[in-house]
Amino acid sequence: MRKPLIAAGAAVLALGAAGVAYAQNPAGTISGTASVSPSKAGTKSKPKSEKFTLSVKNDPASKTSADSIKISFPSTLKLSTKGLTQCTKSDDAIVTQTPAKACKGAIAGKGTANAVLDPGGASPVPIHFIVTPIVGKNQLLFYLAAQGLANKYVLHGKISGKTLTIAITKDVQQPITGSPLFSALIDLSSTLSMKKGTNYLISSTGCSGGKHKVPVTVGYVANPTPPTAPSASTTLEAKCSK
Repeated sequence: MRKPLIAAGAAVLALGAAGVAYAQNPAGTISGTASVSPSKAGTKSKPKSEKFTLSVKNDPASKTSADSIKISFPSTLKLSTKGLTQCTKSDDAIVTQTPAKACKGAIAGKGTANAVLDPGGASPVPIHFIVTPIVGKNQLLFYLAAQGLANKYVLHGKISGKTLTIAITKDVQQPITGSPLFSALIDLSSTLSMKKGTNYLISSTGCSGGKHKVPVTVGYVANPTPPTAPSASTTLEAKCSK
């Protein structure tokens, strides 16, 4: 699924082959926002389905390539795929058919992402993705479709307790086959919501101090301009009330 980017990145590859001197970049830092709707929380006995919106931004000056995004939900929010329509198709089937045809009933929101190819080179190439979250078995799948290009990917977000860990695959980190060039994450935004009867993808069971605290960690991979730290973390706050 990486060959279509060859045309878009041919000039960049040529520059990279010539030998670019990479300077030391600042350490990676992340920021972002989180929100829930409705903001009035449910209770343990009467949980309330929530539309959860998350936006994570990676400092572009760090020129870092991500290998994971870890999102931790607080005790006042629950993440579960139990009882929901789940997509069981293979990654290849989802890419070939698109989520709307392969797993229509399991689509759980929408989003976008942005990256740049060869962030340390003379002519970085911007890549914009449309993101479609899909409910799987004990996981969330994220279908990425590069706009203006044929590249499509499926990322797996493993759910373990209250933690969602999205693995960024190597074909996203290095999208041109046979090339040493890396892409760098700029931002990722997604809205997640699904319910089926009394089963909810994300639900609130309370509100502590007027906010849900959501820690986020982005792990980095050593690209030609390796980060000074292997990861960066922040805690986002989604306003809520009882």
